[in-house]
Amino acid sequence: MNLIEIKPFDDEMEVLVTAIKILNDYKVLGFNKREAFVELIMDEDKSYHTFQAMQKLNNFWSGRVKDKVLNDDLRRIYENLKTQ
Repeated sequence: MNLIEIKPFDDEMEVLVTAIKILNDYKVLGFNKREAFVELIMDEDKSYHTFQAMQKLNNFWSGRVKDKVLNDDLRRIYENLKTQ
């Protein structure tokens, strides 16, 4: 497996790079389909039960979201999954 190191230029790039790392971590856990990922997050955090939140998750999967709060939520859920 290749290691890619990125030193973010600014805060916006740091959020984006973090999002990519988080998405990769979920894929390593076996979430290889967008639908399964979105369903998991919605099951784990009821605040994602709105159409807008679901769209944000869909866009995150496509690498089009730079949102620190979302990153924090996804990291928290990921850490919970690892300990189950």
